[in-house]
Amino acid sequence: MRTITRSPNPPACLAQQPPGQDWDVFSGTPCYDSVRDSLRQEQLYLCCYCEAEVGLDDNHVEHLVPRSTDAQWTYRYDNLAASCNGGTGDNRHCGHKKGGEYDAARFSPPHNPATCGLFRYLSNGVVEPAWGLSPQDNAKAEYLIELLNLKCPSLTGRRRRHAQQLITTLGQNPANDVVQWALDYYLQPDATGKLQSFYSVSKTVLAQ
Repeated sequence: MRTITRSPNPPACLAQQPPGQDWDVFSGTPCYDSVRDSLRQEQLYLCCYCEAEVGLDDNHVEHLVPRSTDAQWTYRYDNLAASCNGGTGDNRHCGHKKGGEYDAARFSPPHNPATCGLFRYLSNGVVEPAWGLSPQDNAKAEYLIELLNLKCPSLTGRRRRHAQQLITTLGQNPANDVVQWALDYYLQPDATGKLQSFYSVSKTVLAQ
C-alpha cells in the first residue's frame, strides 16, 4: 500500500451536494465522475489498497470511514479514495470487501505515511506484516490484510506474476543502465501520470 498524496484542488462540486442526499443518487451525477477522476489521478491510477491499476470502469469511490459509521464524512473529500472493484467470492478484496468490518482503532488509511511501513511484500506474491513492528502495529497490519483480503489467491497470483516478470526482465547481474531504466519505469509515473501496478512489489524486487 503506497502512500497517497492528496490533491490540493478537489472538485468544488462535492462541497455543493445537498444535505442528506443519498449516495446512490450522487453516484449517478457528473460530480461523482469528476470526484472519481480526481481520485484516480492523485493515486496515479492505482487502487488505494492493492495497487492494481484502476481503469475508467473498474473502480468505485471508496469511503475510508464508512458511511454507516459516520454519515458526516459522506461527502468529505479527505474521506474518499478510488478502490478497484475487487473480484467475487474468495477473491473479493479491497473496498468491496471492507464492508461493515471497519474498526477505527485498527484501520490505517493509505494517505497516512506510516501505513505503507506496516507491510512486507515478497517476490512470491505474499504480503505480510513488516519485520520489527510493535505489537500494536503488527496487529494493525494483520487486521488490514484480513479486512481487505490482500492475501486472496487472485491478488497473490497477480503480484507473483508481476514480480517474476520484473525479475526476468532484469536478468542476472543487470547492468546499471538496465536497473536505472527499471527504477524509472516501475517506480515513477509515466508521461500521462500513470504508475505501473504493484508498486510495492516492484520496490521489493528492485531493492534486491
